[in-house]
Amino acid sequence: MSADIEDVLDEAKAGKVHPLYLLWGEEYLVRRGADELVKVLLPDASAGLNFAVLDAGSPREVAQELATLPLFPGRKVVLVRDPEFLAPKKGRGDALGKAREAWKAGKRKEGARRLLALAARAGWGVDQLDPGASGAPSVEQWKDELNVELAEADLAFLKEVATFCREERITAPEGDASALLELFQKGVPPGHALVLAASEVDAKNPLVKLAADKGRVVERKVAARHKDFELEPLAEEFLRPFKKKLGKGAAEQLKERIGGNVRLLQSELEKLATYSEGPTIEAADVALLVAHTREEEFFELSEALQNRNLKAALDYTLDAMGQGVHGLQLLGAVASITRGMLENHERLEKFAGGSLPRSFPDFKARVFPKVEEEAKAAKGKAPHPYAAFLAMQGAARYKRRELLDALVACADADLALKSSASSKLVIERLLWTVCGSA
Repeated sequence: MSADIEDVLDEAKAGKVHPLYLLWGEEYLVRRGADELVKVLLPDASAGLNFAVLDAGSPREVAQELATLPLFPGRKVVLVRDPEFLAPKKGRGDALGKAREAWKAGKRKEGARRLLALAARAGWGVDQLDPGASGAPSVEQWKDELNVELAEADLAFLKEVATFCREERITAPEGDASALLELFQKGVPPGHALVLAASEVDAKNPLVKLAADKGRVVERKVAARHKDFELEPLAEEFLRPFKKKLGKGAAEQLKERIGGNVRLLQSELEKLATYSEGPTIEAADVALLVAHTREEEFFELSEALQNRNLKAALDYTLDAMGQGVHGLQLLGAVASITRGMLENHERLEKFAGGSLPRSFPDFKARVFPKVEEEAKAAKGKAPHPYAAFLAMQGAARYKRRELLDALVACADADLALKSSASSKLVIERLLWTVCGSA
């Protein structure tokens, strides 16, 4: 049974502390909730001495840390972010990205351990990590076993990590949860608490059941599809500290302008709460202060990328930045457009054998009915026939590998922008990579 984050925080403030907390779902909400919980559990200066963060730690290492008494008497909290030992074998598409992100941030040991833990889900060890090694799994096996799409840059990354692991004698962290389960069976030291913050979890994992039985489970998932995204509950949560609420039509305006970007939603709501003088944020306030950031608003950029027109893409981004559009917003648009082209590339292979019909009437007669069937099966809305034709035309200008490499470049650009790099240079480099040699 999932608990409400506010109820869990209120319990902790009242002194009722559980030995195990599991927060999982949308990454930003999970991390935000975990940070708030840690602050409540360790509200004073002892947090620096009685608090341990074990990213990429194995269950045995987490159990050892949780069982160890702190330097000074009092409560102890152990936080584990994105624990690989809780993730399902397939389904977490960002597992490789997490490892790469840690690696590029200088946390090489964490990045290596995350990658090893991912490979271990398929039964692969350090010796099979290097793509060039004898007996190493193929690109197809990574896809089949772990649902991980490997681009050319990923193969180089795997080789680099494999060399590092051999030199540093790093082995895959144990995924067996028995050490943690035994600790909770014997009893965690009084006042000690484990906080697990995960993007996805395997419901059959015994630690998930343990958290439900002896602790608290907080599910923070949000709908992936725009039409299913419920903005109002999140807005109410984010606005609670300001003692404000959204007025009629304001939620709809926000949803149309920012889509399902939860981090951006909080930022915009804080801006709106500071701006509005009364207790209610009106639709007019949203229209005045919140810019459009959804992909549809970047139609010109989408058209430039689909045509592999580097000059048009660079001209658009330069103009957009001059009007105050942030680099992260442009990056989000490029990533979204690229994902859309990759999806259309898959449809092109699936429905047209990889060869786009030369004329729109031919496309509409032979291919579009299959697009409609796919949308109906997914309970979605089929695109306009001509829009679908143009989208597949754009996708056909790229090879599948180029689109996968472009997504890797988006991840690299995201890290660079969050490391205070020049937005203009990062986006220009990204567009050069995406448009390629066309």
